[in-house]
Amino acid sequence: MQQLTLFHDDNQEIEFQRLAANLASLMPMVRSSMNRVAEAHHLSRDLIADRMTDISRSSGVKLSRGNAKSVKTATLNKWLAPEDRDHPPSLQAVIAFVMATGDNSPLMPLLSALGLEVMTDQDKKLRDYGQAVIEAKKSQKEKKKLEAGLI
Repeated sequence: MQQLTLFHDDNQEIEFQRLAANLASLMPMVRSSMNRVAEAHHLSRDLIADRMTDISRSSGVKLSRGNAKSVKTATLNKWLAPEDRDHPPSLQAVIAFVMATGDNSPLMPLLSALGLEVMTDQDKKLRDYGQAVIEAKKSQKEKKKLEAGLI
């Protein structure tokens, strides 16, 4: 039995449940995506780890806990295992992985959890075209109103 307050809102509770489910599934989805990228990538996991190390050293950003100055393949393997809850990659490690592989797909679950999507250049062109069409139609309506007032 659940104790209700005067301010209990079922809709808010449902929204919190949805948000909690999104958050709970977020890291396994990111890791799974990273794993798929690593499997399909032409570079081995060793070379991906080396690239991530180069990126982190160049930026002065540590990607793993402790005193590690490089990303070891074993660490990368732990980060890529969706079922491993004990070794989550940091956000910076995910970004370095994306930079090292050139594949943005591990970021998609993060964006999706926030209700965001990525627009391609083609998507932007179509959006801009649609906005131009809508503006042209508004201008046409305004023009017709003005013409009607003249006649």
